Amino acid sequence: MTARTFHDKMVEYLYEYQEYLLLVKSDGSAVSHYTILHELINYIYNYHLVSNLDQITVSMVNSKFRADYKRRNPEIIDTETMQKIIKGYFVFLYGKYGIKNEKIMRGLEK
Repeated sequence: MTARTFHDKMVEYLYEYQEYLLLVKSDGSAVSHYTILHELINYIYNYHLVSNLDQITVSMVNSKFRADYKRRNPEIIDTETMQKIIKGYFVFLYGKYGIKNEKIMRGLEK
C-alpha cells in the first residue's frame, strides 16, 4: 500500500469514527476530536509518509504531532486529553476492523 492510499484509508475510517462520536459525544466534542484526528492523519502523511499502521510510532502521534498541533493551534489542550483523543481512534480501529498498533496502544496508556 502506498502512503497516499494508507492516508486515504485512515481518513475513510475517520469518517466512520466521527459517526460513532456523534452518537456518544456532544456535537462540539465530536467535531473537535474529528478535527484533531484529521490533522494527525495529515501530519503523518505529510511528514512521515507511512504506508501501514505498524509504521506509526508513539513519538509521531504523541510528542511530534502534539508540538506541531500546538504551534498551529495555540488554544490550550493538555497532553492527557490529546492522548485520550488519539487513543480513542486507535481503539475504534481495533474494535471495528481488528487492526492494531501495539506500540501506540501501550504508549498512550498513561
